[in-house]
Amino acid sequence: MSDTVLAYILMELEIGKSDEVLEQLRLIDEATKIAVTTGVYDIIVRLEVPTLEDLYDITVHKIHSIPGIRDTTTAVVEKMISS
Repeated sequence: MSDTVLAYILMELEIGKSDEVLEQLRLIDEATKIAVTTGVYDIIVRLEVPTLEDLYDITVHKIHSIPGIRDTTTAVVEKMISS
């Protein structure tokens, strides 16, 4: 995993759009985990990509174009610690 960029995309959705958004997110190969959550964010997606440029392309051209996503926040993992 040291040769990849790991990031979490935290999403706020429009009400009633969860199923449609999930369906589209499942088509993104780099989305290794998708979590439906409570609280501020409705869905959190974990992406694993080769470069930051790839992360940009996926978030801007794939994720941001999905109808029903109101807002996103991207958190790039700087360091992963195992317990």
